[in-house]
Amino acid sequence: MTWRIVLIACLALVVALGIRWMMPSDRSAAPDISLPDTQFDYTLSDYSARFRDAEDRVELLLSGPRLEHVWAERVARLDAPDFHIEPEGADWRGSARAGRILRDDEILVLEGDVSLIHRHERGELEINAERLRYDRRARTISSDDPVEITLAGDFLRAGGLNVTLDNNILELTDGVQGEFEAPPMDDPDDAGRPAAGDGGSGADG
Repeated sequence: MTWRIVLIACLALVVALGIRWMMPSDRSAAPDISLPDTQFDYTLSDYSARFRDAEDRVELLLSGPRLEHVWAERVARLDAPDFHIEPEGADWRGSARAGRILRDDEILVLEGDVSLIHRHERGELEINAERLRYDRRARTISSDDPVEITLAGDFLRAGGLNVTLDNNILELTDGVQGEFEAPPMDDPDDAGRPAAGDGGSGADG
């Protein structure tokens, strides 16, 4: 499957680069296309990047103050990236102090004060961790490091997690602990008390 990346940056002048990544995927056959790779190092300031799949759907949005591409390592290093994973589908967004794009593995590694947010029917679900990993081939977001999760007053802590993007199922691993806000309880003094507007039994006349 092909990823199309459009990078827009301000150096001494505006640099626009179009890059195609040729990656296999079991979701669809890889197109029979061969394009030259960018065989040089470069640095971009105030960049934005858009990754699309072979069906032209946006899979990842990235932006930040600095991107450094190291051709020999086939890695792009990111400073303070903002990201949005599958904005038209699973819809996870967030930020981190740093990140790395591992081009050959199609993996985005996010490191340092990582915040990951997802809109939930109960409110905003937020995940905080020191390290998260978005694997495009497996279509997962995962961490083997401790994570904290908050949602509508509830709090969970675990030693790791895995989010399956196909169905947005979140699995917590290793020593899960949590605090939950209990729903309001009925006043026991109200038991047997007639509801407002209900009259007692009247005398027969």
